[in-house]
Amino acid sequence: MVSTDQCAPVRFLQAAFDHDDSIGVLLKTYRTGQVIQRIVPVASAISDRFQAWLRHMNAHGWNVYVGVNAYRPGRSRAREAVAHVRHLFLEEDLDGPGLLAALSTRPDLPPPSYVLHSSPGRLHVLWRVRDIAPSKVEQLQKELARELLTDRAATSCTQTTRLPGFFNHKRQPSVRVGIEYLHWRDVFVARDLPAVGAGTTPSSMTKARRPLPATRSVERARAFLQCVDPAVAGQQGDLRTFRVCCRIVRGFDLSDDEAVRALSEWNARCEPPWSERELRQKVMNARRYGREPQGGLL
Repeated sequence: MVSTDQCAPVRFLQAAFDHDDSIGVLLKTYRTGQVIQRIVPVASAISDRFQAWLRHMNAHGWNVYVGVNAYRPGRSRAREAVAHVRHLFLEEDLDGPGLLAALSTRPDLPPPSYVLHSSPGRLHVLWRVRDIAPSKVEQLQKELARELLTDRAATSCTQTTRLPGFFNHKRQPSVRVGIEYLHWRDVFVARDLPAVGAGTTPSSMTKARRPLPATRSVERARAFLQCVDPAVAGQQGDLRTFRVCCRIVRGFDLSDDEAVRALSEWNARCEPPWSERELRQKVMNARRYGREPQGGLL
């Protein structure tokens, strides 16, 4: 196995938090479900001794996480123990490139501070923020998750993200968590973000585009689907299919027939595949209930 990146965790913690913050570090092994939690000052978390311990645990199959916000000193990671909101957070475990494409169409959202690549196609997107109440950031995260079809369960102010540089052992083979630093020096406040409860999808979101020929749109949708994991029964396959259909029928602005045609090869990889009737119903539901920007992936 490739070794951990010893610089990546320290750089992230120094960039993401104030030097006097206390943060929640969480270790979990999926073999037994056992969890270890520490609330420590940033200075302690970046120390050689603490980092060596994390590397040792990670090398023995433990996954390493950090809370995205700062906590009061103590032992609790409960909501009421959050001292300062440091990040707006979205998690995409289906279609990372599609989420980034959708974000690029949002004039009401600033560019992300950094993007963590937790595993192929799966992203954590974070914006550095301050002076925002936990309840407000939770409400905004819920609204954005609904509109952008990201993980609605990952909207609490106690949310964790994987610590870059360590290995993700949840799936095999294990992969090292990577990070892209984008606008990480900027810190956003409430006025820089969509107004909570205001219906955050702006009418300007659907930009004027030169329409592509239908065959080109279908081809691009098929190419996109080659990078998307199939739906699997018992693993939220129904939800995954709905989200994929939203990307295809709305994001690529396809008709129902075009969407079903584009989805055919992806559907063949699903376990089990959907019948044509079932798939058409998924497409119809995506058109009716989806919030993906129309043409947002063209």
